[in-house]
Amino acid sequence: MTSAAGQGLVHQYMCGIRFDGLWQYQVATPSGRKRWKLLPLDAGGTQAADPDGLKWCLTRCAAAMAQRPMQKDPDHACIPTSSDNAPEWEALFPESEIGRFSGTDKTSMAGLAAVMERGGCALLKLALRRRPLHSGEDAASWVWVVGVELQSWSSGLQGNCSPAKPKVRAALVVSLSLSAPWASGFGARVSWEEAGPCVLSSVDGLRLQGRCVAVVTITPKRRPVAE
Repeated sequence: MTSAAGQGLVHQYMCGIRFDGLWQYQVATPSGRKRWKLLPLDAGGTQAADPDGLKWCLTRCAAAMAQRPMQKDPDHACIPTSSDNAPEWEALFPESEIGRFSGTDKTSMAGLAAVMERGGCALLKLALRRRPLHSGEDAASWVWVVGVELQSWSSGLQGNCSPAKPKVRAALVVSLSLSAPWASGFGARVSWEEAGPCVLSSVDGLRLQGRCVAVVTITPKRRPVAE
């Protein structure tokens, strides 16, 4: 799914989701057909039991990727508690390839657009400074990357107006701690500088600075077919 986001900017989303009103995702029926089902983005009173939001992200991500109804009470033993346990991730996403990267290097972030094109998505673990004036460790939280913001431009050379390869400008994310983006395709943008800090800017005005400590990409082994 792709939408224009202003001059030179395009938002590219993972396959199988839509948000023309409430958020929905495709679910396969026993007959093999697909229908659109509500994807709840509210916290549902689970924040105390899920402080870093990883379970929230994975529960929704797994349902969207597998095109199945979301489990209201998933088996906790089947939900990874960190990005380190490869077998748990592979068991949760058996039809996908799992990629793991440390932080926001050029390879991991530039590859987000390719992951979206193949029908996949990603999760970021962010360490954000919620109280810049106080000492202490940054608060760690997970966000689900459902899209990317791409910037494209023409070369500007006379007689050559072919566009250059788009650059990934930001990750478009939703998470447990962000307001549910009922009328838009994301709850916040996560932007970054090369070898520098990342900035989370939410649709309701929140702006937090910090760093991305982990990137996990989830890419289908076979490209899904949307209806």
